Amino acid sequence: MEYHELIALSDRFHSRYRDPDALLDAVINATLCALCVPANLLGYRYLFLAVRYIRKTPQEKRLNMLRDIYPHVAEMTGTNPPMAERAMRYAISCAWKRADPEVLYSYLGLRGRDLKNAPTNVEFLYLVAERVRLITGDPEDEARFQRLMEEAHKRFGS
Repeated sequence: MEYHELIALSDRFHSRYRDPDALLDAVINATLCALCVPANLLGYRYLFLAVRYIRKTPQEKRLNMLRDIYPHVAEMTGTNPPMAERAMRYAISCAWKRADPEVLYSYLGLRGRDLKNAPTNVEFLYLVAERVRLITGDPEDEARFQRLMEEAHKRFGS
């Protein structure tokens, strides 16, 4: 997907969804559907919750959360962590068999040798989470921008 297409998609989502949580949910859903993750599988719901958890976690805590993803998803759905991991792995493998290589390239940036084997659960989750971040923007960046603008306004006046 080209940069101008990404900007248009981002504008379309932002104009439709004013609530940031609804926007995040819509973008995650659209991304998983575009990547051919079967929505009828239990792993789809687990992937959705895991990507949402990654996007909601502050940037500095994301590096240490690899061991927290499965227990969090299991707690949210009332299952156990190995079951969540297995269901996610199965959904990813199904998607990898069904998806068009050009879609995988445009959404995840993977090409050639990378397409032969499905990524690990964590690799897939982080690739999807990064894609979602590109579309929705990062609330931390927005907050930082607002602080800088306020400081500039106080400093230089208007």
